[in-house]
Amino acid sequence: MSNSGRKIMEQSQSLERRAKIVLGDRRLTMQLIGLWQAVRVDGERCPRANMFLVTLSHDLLTDCCVVERADDGEWELRCIGPTIGDRSGVYCETAKIDDLPVGSLLAAAVCDLQKAYTSQVPIIYEGEAQDKSGRKTLFRSVLLPLADPNGKIIKFVAGARQRVCAHDA
Repeated sequence: MSNSGRKIMEQSQSLERRAKIVLGDRRLTMQLIGLWQAVRVDGERCPRANMFLVTLSHDLLTDCCVVERADDGEWELRCIGPTIGDRSGVYCETAKIDDLPVGSLLAAAVCDLQKAYTSQVPIIYEGEAQDKSGRKTLFRSVLLPLADPNGKIIKFVAGARQRVCAHDA
């Protein structure tokens, strides 16, 4: 094999390794954004809530929750997936944002809710949070705005995953 052929092969293998790392780290957020974009009808800024929610598989729902207005007008988390709930120390299907454990994965996942509501675009956020044992974790989350048939934002899907930092493992 020529030197140029070997160099191309090495570059290809390097790109493949990087792609696997990126896909592994970003799989949840990228899958959710991909579905969000695929369900949007031409000309609509956000997909309709009912159309988007039926596309979510059980595998994705375990790391997600639905955020919508409660009767008192405040945002509330509903349908909290068991994995995201457990990692946050939240063991119910419904919770007010103000009642979430400070620094938890769920609290971090919805911290940019007002920004997502105002901008009407998905918000990806990453940073540090704590798991239910108080260990420092790194997380990546996404907030996806969903609309009613008139285009008004009525719900969000929040999805997040985290990893315990190496020094806290």
